[in-house]
Amino acid sequence: MSRGLAPAAGLVCLAALAAGPACGRSQGVPDEQLGDLVIDRRGREAPIDVDRATRDLAELGRALARPHSAVAAALGPHTAKLAATNAVLEDGKPISSLDEQTLIELGERGAFHALYTNSADYGAETIYTGSTGSAGGTDGKLYLRPRYQRWHERAPEEPEEPAAIRDRAFGAIAAAWDLLAPGAELVDRGAIQLAGRTGRKIEVHRAPSPAAPPHEPLAQRKWREARSIDELSGEIVLDAEKGVPLAVKLAGAVGFTRDGHRRTMKLSVEGTLGGIGTAPVIAAPARAEVVATPERLGEVDERDFLLRNIAPPLRHGGTGDSATSDKAAPEPAQPTQPAKTEPTKTEPTKPTKTEPTKTQPTQGAP
Repeated sequence: MSRGLAPAAGLVCLAALAAGPACGRSQGVPDEQLGDLVIDRRGREAPIDVDRATRDLAELGRALARPHSAVAAALGPHTAKLAATNAVLEDGKPISSLDEQTLIELGERGAFHALYTNSADYGAETIYTGSTGSAGGTDGKLYLRPRYQRWHERAPEEPEEPAAIRDRAFGAIAAAWDLLAPGAELVDRGAIQLAGRTGRKIEVHRAPSPAAPPHEPLAQRKWREARSIDELSGEIVLDAEKGVPLAVKLAGAVGFTRDGHRRTMKLSVEGTLGGIGTAPVIAAPARAEVVATPERLGEVDERDFLLRNIAPPLRHGGTGDSATSDKAAPEPAQPTQPAKTEPTKTEPTKPTKTEPTKTQPTQGAP
């Protein structure tokens, strides 16, 4: 259930219904008791308390979970570099490993260049040219390509897409902390100057008595509830004014059981911000490196035609959609032509004429 009626809100409504009157604002139910039903909490996140984050795991976790869009809003143009490693061992022998590198260059008006590569020879690269109008606009172009391939050009599918791409690329820090946090102990090391900003340095060690991992509601994450934090070290620098991470270095080992086998995951992440306040030039790739990108699949047109007047179309565009759907009407009619051949298949069944031929010899016998 995503951002819908929270369990507590459901109980409030059931109690109100049992009392007689309907559940609603007119009956005096406070918005706070209705959870996310009427309150959008995404825009109400409290500022990070840096002093508290130096000693409180939850507050530090909140700072490290901030998406890249929050970092961009706080610091403006900059360059972010991340490197992460992950290796799984069983009985001391490695059974899988992956090294990852990420680069995010953020320019003016939301323009950015993001590059992701890993040791499995996979990668992806994105360029967004940014808004040419007012700040926060989305009239720029997206250029995307897999590793070793050419670019595909298109407009953002929705206004939030460019920022969402950057947020996903920046997610390695939050993912590593989420695994290691139950075993962490924090030490405040005071103020430090980094990348032209005043930061607050926090050392991270393995706690003598790690906390129990939290409950995991998703089945695919249940294994985390029984994990152990066997090793942990690192240091974090938060911006003293904005509370966003300026530098992160974490390394640890997590023990867990999967399919009856005890395994160890060794992971690390290192991230730094640089060039804060200096906007790199983000340019579109050369036209020779850009290939045509289909705007839609033919299956979408077929689906919209077959479900016309039954379900809403997948394509939107006002009167233009109706015009295209009318033009598309004769095309799906072509597959119905084979239906006309079915009666022709019955023509060979005219062996009814052969039945008299079978009787002719019998007439000639007497």
